[in-house]
Amino acid sequence: MSSTENVNLNSLKLVQDQLVATIEHAATQLEQFAADRNNGELLQNCIDSIKQISGTLNLLQLRGVDTLAQELVEQITDIPLGEEQDTNRKLDILTSAFFILPRYLEYCLQTSKSMAVLLVPHINELRQLRKAPPLPESHFYNIEVTPVYAGNKQSSTVLGEDMRALVRRLRHMYQVGLVNVLRDKQVRASLGMMGRAMERLESISNARPRAALWWVAAATLEALRSENMVISVSRKRLFSALDREIKKLQLSGPEGLEVAPPKDLLRDMLYLIALSRASGPQVDAVVTAYNLSPLPYTDAELTRELEFLKGPSAATIHSMGTVLKDELRSTKNILERAAQGGTELLRESPELLETLKKVADILSVVGLVSASNSLKEEIQKIQRWHQSDEVVDPDELLGVADTLLYIESSISGLGKMNLSEEQLTQINARSRDEVISTSQLAEAEELVLEEAESGLAMIKRALTSFVESNYDVGHIKNVATTLNTIRGGMVVLGRTRAAAVLNSCVQFIDQSLLKNEKPAAVQHMLETFADAVISLEYYIDSIKQDRRTDDSVLQVAEESLDALGYPVQ
Repeated sequence: MSSTENVNLNSLKLVQDQLVATIEHAATQLEQFAADRNNGELLQNCIDSIKQISGTLNLLQLRGVDTLAQELVEQITDIPLGEEQDTNRKLDILTSAFFILPRYLEYCLQTSKSMAVLLVPHINELRQLRKAPPLPESHFYNIEVTPVYAGNKQSSTVLGEDMRALVRRLRHMYQVGLVNVLRDKQVRASLGMMGRAMERLESISNARPRAALWWVAAATLEALRSENMVISVSRKRLFSALDREIKKLQLSGPEGLEVAPPKDLLRDMLYLIALSRASGPQVDAVVTAYNLSPLPYTDAELTRELEFLKGPSAATIHSMGTVLKDELRSTKNILERAAQGGTELLRESPELLETLKKVADILSVVGLVSASNSLKEEIQKIQRWHQSDEVVDPDELLGVADTLLYIESSISGLGKMNLSEEQLTQINARSRDEVISTSQLAEAEELVLEEAESGLAMIKRALTSFVESNYDVGHIKNVATTLNTIRGGMVVLGRTRAAAVLNSCVQFIDQSLLKNEKPAAVQHMLETFADAVISLEYYIDSIKQDRRTDDSVLQVAEESLDALGYPVQ
């Protein structure tokens, strides 16, 4: 019943670059068409590109993103040539969708999951343009809904009285709250009033089929109220749908109580209950009756991730980090010269303050408040040095340099994560030493992996030379040493399975290739061994991209070594 699913990262990585390039090309063509509305060739090229994108996304089986791409196809093929009244709005929404597509693919790679609910607002923007009904927030929520009622079995109202008049009054009660909610006024109290109307409707339903709708609705409204959940457009749409259901009961009278609740409406409400993680007599009863499990994300996390999709891409963050590091590098050079040649050099470098102020402002904008505040303190010191003739203590210069190292380490971490509020809060809360050590450790890990990649590439070249020289062992004398070096790196990184594979590789080189002058079936053995090396190479490339990558790919190497008679221990 989850609304997230794991992503086949390998398939996505294989096509991501080409896919993003095609999306960007299509976006450029759309932008050019916006400036030349009578150019049918530009529009057709854009249509062809988005159809190609849609086909690729269908093959990837990423829920939600394929729906968004299909809506793009539907919308873009409906754009007429020439100046039309609604074309500007259509082009704006299409441009926004072209921005969201690569951002969502990047999100999937960063989090190793697909979260299709994030795309529902963007899909609905496109559907609205062609006057198609919007998708509910629960569209990608997998649950089979069979109406269940486990509420009050006793009726508190004599149905012989004018039921239509009673339902009309209850509907008015509901609408009083609904109007305020639609206007974002007194939301919490209004949800309580709406929930009270639902409880009363449940009480007059006498446990008939329609009672399940009011029972679940009351629990949903209580969950929204108790957890202060966001009242989005789609949720307001759900409240309005409930109002229409009350109207149906008002018009049909007692016979309407025999009508089963709409399953789609029940699913929408059950999704919100699962999302809320609320607890209470009403909510708990519905959770038990429908066997609901909490979603793997909260409403606050969902809101945050929706905002993240609108933010800068990883490429943008990386570019920003590169620029900031360059600025910091020039600043550190000035400080080093001041430490060696006299602090009067600080007063001769007016650009130093301007550079540091610019860096501090950018850090504040992207949410690195702690780093920004630390830098602002150092700026005040440097301003004081500029305005006076006092001799600067070398220890103070070291303090500024230490702060710059801390800021550089904080910036290094940006390229490896999305700029979510929670992660930024974690960075800001960490101590300066922890940030620096974590950054340096990450850089060290990167160096180990790069050396491992270089080592494996060298081994492949050595094996090729070994074959081409009619098995001259001089070409593979250093292979075992290189393998042991890589193995040591894997041990340091805690990759014990990879280290064990490399140990068996060393044994194969030492015992089968170096000691035997003409091993039997050497060509077949080398091909099998090459399978193991390629498996290791693929594994290292994977963990460079994502440290959370599992080590199942090493099974290929283990099977190859086992076939060679060197099973991995």
